[in-house]
Amino acid sequence: MKRAATAAALAERMDRPQRIGVFGHRGVGKTTLLTMLYREAVGGRLPSLRLAAGDTRTAEYLAEKILQLEAGTPLPGTLAETDLRLHLYHQGARLDLLVKDYQGEQVELGRHGPIRDFLRDCDAVWLCLDVSAATDAERLRRQQEIEQLVEEYLAVEPTTTLERPIALLFTKSDQLTETENLEHLAADAFGMTAHALRSHCPTSGSFAVSALGGQLSPEALQPHNLEAPLTWLATALGALDEARLERLWDLARGDVAVLQRGIAALARRAPDSPVLVKHRQRLRELRWVRRRCRVFLGAATAAALLVGLWSYDAIGHREATRFEADHADQPAAALEQWRRYRDWHPTRNVLGVSSQEAEDERLRTLAGLAHDRARDAALTDLRREAGDADADAEAVWRRYQEFRGHYPEVSVQGDLERLRSGIKSRRDSKVRDQAVRAYDELTRAGSKLTDLMANVERADRWLRDFGGQPQEADVRQRRAAALQRLDEQDIHGARDYSARQPLNFQTRNDLYQRYLDRHPAGGACTAEAKGALKTIAVEWDRHDFRALRDHFVANPGDTAETVVHCRRYLAVHPAGQFRGAATELLRWTERVTVPGEYSVTLMSGTFDPKMAYWVSRGLKLSVELEVAGVRYGPSTIVKNTAEPQWNFEFPRKVRWKLGDPVKIRVNDHTWRDRVVVEIASENVLGMSLLSGEASVGANSVRFASDFALPKLPTIE
Repeated sequence: MKRAATAAALAERMDRPQRIGVFGHRGVGKTTLLTMLYREAVGGRLPSLRLAAGDTRTAEYLAEKILQLEAGTPLPGTLAETDLRLHLYHQGARLDLLVKDYQGEQVELGRHGPIRDFLRDCDAVWLCLDVSAATDAERLRRQQEIEQLVEEYLAVEPTTTLERPIALLFTKSDQLTETENLEHLAADAFGMTAHALRSHCPTSGSFAVSALGGQLSPEALQPHNLEAPLTWLATALGALDEARLERLWDLARGDVAVLQRGIAALARRAPDSPVLVKHRQRLRELRWVRRRCRVFLGAATAAALLVGLWSYDAIGHREATRFEADHADQPAAALEQWRRYRDWHPTRNVLGVSSQEAEDERLRTLAGLAHDRARDAALTDLRREAGDADADAEAVWRRYQEFRGHYPEVSVQGDLERLRSGIKSRRDSKVRDQAVRAYDELTRAGSKLTDLMANVERADRWLRDFGGQPQEADVRQRRAAALQRLDEQDIHGARDYSARQPLNFQTRNDLYQRYLDRHPAGGACTAEAKGALKTIAVEWDRHDFRALRDHFVANPGDTAETVVHCRRYLAVHPAGQFRGAATELLRWTERVTVPGEYSVTLMSGTFDPKMAYWVSRGLKLSVELEVAGVRYGPSTIVKNTAEPQWNFEFPRKVRWKLGDPVKIRVNDHTWRDRVVVEIASENVLGMSLLSGEASVGANSVRFASDFALPKLPTIE
């Protein structure tokens, strides 16, 4: 399991983009190096190499840095972590790289954070050291930081040799003199780091690079030796993939899916790699071997299954045969054993252990023997019980009936007929005695009990248990008499209550319905009860709707109580005569409680002529409306008359809901404008002023609108 998990993790690592760690302290030139590598590689200035941005964010980030450098502006210190996704092309290989640009202080000794986790998970690492480090203490500090990283790598490796490639990059090499040797510099100034790489990292390198090539100026950037670390990186990653794939073969142990994933990852990065042919051939051979193993294993399993099934069926057949021989006097037990054998061995006939026809014949024979033995035993028991004077005659008769039902082939002649006659005679005698005792109890109870329904139930029970006895006619007469008295009693109670409480419709209905329930076969007053139920339903319906209508007519604006009345009526009378009117009234209450728009037409008016000025030819009148604080109008002016005819439809529809106040203002325009009549609504149904005649004193105004109160049917 551990090897399989390790193989799956290795295949996952090969399948992902390769992570490149750029390790270095603040000011070592990590951001400048990455920027200039991208600038030179995309510009074709690095032979046999090409570098491309893998996403828009990377391209925009590096483009901004390039523009700053080309303008002669040094790059500011990096503050935030930035993922850079790059594609590196080298000699037919295409490598997907993930690099992080970060703040250099995060790699100091003792620091922990996301960048440390990223560096521990990298596939290859560039260790950046500044050759211009001022003091030995600073150089020692940088080397100790690298030493901590190498120790973290060694902690997770099974040996003291690191698999991942690590290169040492001396940045700002333009500050070196021509006489300075790189190896000499590495040994003298950074001996600790050089020794660690020689001891633990077989795939390593050292490179002196200069991202700018001298002083930063807008005129020229002269980077130096940038192609060397990129070429080394591409070559090292290719060798790392090949080594990982070889290790995957050892770890996977024939897991085709994991191996195929590793080979596909190598083929995607280096499609021209010569080792691909070898690995693909090995994979084909592995698949063929696994296929042959599966075929062989399947055949062996099938053969073993057939042998096992045949043996299982043979043992079962032998056990059933032996059981039958050992229990020759118990055919029922042998029959059950053979049936179990057939249930638990469905392949017995297919594998040739036994014949279906022979089994069927054996089972029929055993079934016949078991049936005969059970019949003889049951007949013997029946005769013994029939001869027992203390046996229950009714129970013996039931057992005889059961015997006849189970064994109809037995002829009722001779001895069996005499047995039947004796049993039936004893049973009939017992039934007659029981009928007499039950009849006596019935007559005594009938003379004492006043509960007529209990008398009827006693009579029904006697007729069910002792029908055909001589007392049957008298019992039926008693039952009929009790039902007649019960019928009269029930209908009289319903009549009396209806006369005394005509408005208690529910109780009246229940009493008549109870009469019908207690006399389902049809009492003497069934027709009267059914007619009374219909009459009660009609009266109840009219009574409840009358209450609803009276409330609405008296209080049309009390919509809350009107809704309660409507819903109560619809719930109690789902098929009532006035259901349509109640439903429409309910809908009207819903409409008027939300804002609605209504067309209003000013028809005419009648006004007191004395309201006109003395020195004038008469009133010059117009009408203005105010609904919920919103003004509508004014209308046209009708001159010199106290009975104007406007026939004026307000161009804007009036918006109103229940409770909104309505005001009507009549203005006189003689000499100057003045309000001569004002009519205001006095209840929540102010809109009704605009649907008919509104008046105050001797003055009135007539309107027409599409607002109207519901018209409910009258009830006499």
